[in-house]
Amino acid sequence: MERSLAHIEVINNIQPIKDADKIEVASVLGWECVVKKDEFKIGDKIIYIEVDSIVPDKPVYEFLRDRKFRVRTIKLRGQISQGLVLPLSVYYLNQKSRDNVKISTDITNYLNITKYLSPSERNENEEVIRKLREDKNKLRKFMMRYSWIRKIFLSKTKKSRFPYWVSKTDENRIQNIPEVLEQFKDKTFYITEKIDYQSGTWTSKKVPKFNGIFSKLPFTKISFVVASRNLTVSDKSSLYWQIAKKYDLENICKKYPGIIIQGEQGNSKIQGNKYLLQEPKMWIFNIKMSDGKFLNPIEIDSFCDKNNLDSVPLLEKVPLSRLGNTVNEMVKYAEGKSKINPKIEREGVVVRCIEDGNKILSFKIINPKFLLKYE
Repeated sequence: MERSLAHIEVINNIQPIKDADKIEVASVLGWECVVKKDEFKIGDKIIYIEVDSIVPDKPVYEFLRDRKFRVRTIKLRGQISQGLVLPLSVYYLNQKSRDNVKISTDITNYLNITKYLSPSERNENEEVIRKLREDKNKLRKFMMRYSWIRKIFLSKTKKSRFPYWVSKTDENRIQNIPEVLEQFKDKTFYITEKIDYQSGTWTSKKVPKFNGIFSKLPFTKISFVVASRNLTVSDKSSLYWQIAKKYDLENICKKYPGIIIQGEQGNSKIQGNKYLLQEPKMWIFNIKMSDGKFLNPIEIDSFCDKNNLDSVPLLEKVPLSRLGNTVNEMVKYAEGKSKINPKIEREGVVVRCIEDGNKILSFKIINPKFLLKYE
């Protein structure tokens, strides 16, 4: 499921900003956004556009031109602002349509908003498009001239080339689901550091040994698959395969057919090398066994010890209420130094509740100090 980048929400609070006469802070879900003073009031239905959205080149977004139309985390008069709040009248021109639009409606496509892609994700997309353009099918090659066709092909290609038995890793932010703080306050959660590198997947599966008409014969083999966030990776010179070789992941995955191992990989050239790596390295944050059970972080640590792997730093195991009772308290908890490189702010934390191999709930809390420094 694609992330909703723009949706209809309600302003649930408005507070003044110290020493600011023209702006104030509005609360939407669990987000705090700086808005013009007196432009909105509590209870207003509005358009909320999330951080890391790329908005179209239109007059309403002209103030974002210097930021290449990307919605970022910013700080104004000491107040952190995450997201963009617009009145419904910008897109819903008559009162009837404004009255009828429902809360939580996803309007990402309606507003022609796309997700900001990191350099590695852009390279991945460009590689897919390059291969499509080199397609020997003349019709497909001709159609690649049109951006909207490329977008459709890109989406379908990603879906077809990612292992179908693997769920992609993209945790929801706590600001989008503030209601869970009360619902799950007494549940025990594992808190791990979130690492800002590249997500990778290493997995295996029993598949038919033969293709075509012989595929139904009772002979199987174990296939090892390496994938980025969106695509299966076949380039053996890529970092994903370097990591696989370094950690002997093919043999590990074939030892446990059906296992899914997911982690953050990096080297000295990825994401500015914030963690000062001298060689390729990977930290595991998720393992799903062939029986469908998830390992909790303590079990992941044990698995890693047995197989000479590294796991993301486990910070603590506590009831959710120990982290805080509000989104702001949660965000404050996420602040702190990285366990991997104590000289820098950590990107944030990932909060997971896993009981008897079942993932009950998981979400991420991003450290705003990290965003302000590195976005």
